[in-house]
Amino acid sequence: MGESGASNSNAISQAETTESNITKKRKKRSIVWDHFTEIITSEGTTKAKCDYCFIEYSFKTKDGTSTLLSHMFKCPKRPAIVDKKQSNLGFKSVSGGDVVVVAWKFDQEECRKTLCRMVIVDKLPFSFVEKEGFRDFMKVAQPYFRIPSCSTVTRDCFDLFNEEKQKLKRSFIETK
Repeated sequence: MGESGASNSNAISQAETTESNITKKRKKRSIVWDHFTEIITSEGTTKAKCDYCFIEYSFKTKDGTSTLLSHMFKCPKRPAIVDKKQSNLGFKSVSGGDVVVVAWKFDQEECRKTLCRMVIVDKLPFSFVEKEGFRDFMKVAQPYFRIPSCSTVTRDCFDLFNEEKQKLKRSFIETK
């Protein structure tokens, strides 16, 4: 019994020594770690790499994550983050000139259709969507909107034209 007790105390002291030599890794609490990967370079320095555009930032744990957070909100390749718990509100006109508050949801396809209508009604060139001013405006007005290329806008406009043409044909058939 004395022998097993001695080996037991040796095992405990050995476990304590091993545990004290290992530094515990802290859990990352910042939201940026959902969008960045921590990498260790060949020189042994720690960097953080954006998961979307793969830009690397020097990073020291004691300095905080403000640089990473700033990039996360400005990254052009980051997908839209939508909080499922929070609904957005919008306004909708109803008959009688009244306005009601409704739940608002971003719709990429509806935005593309409206963009085509704008190009057609205002007689804008299809390349309008590739101009710097329009792109800057859309980043501020609706950052979730993925701006299509001019060839996509051209195709969308022709699709809209054919859709309206079919509606007109159906209308003529119904009035006979």
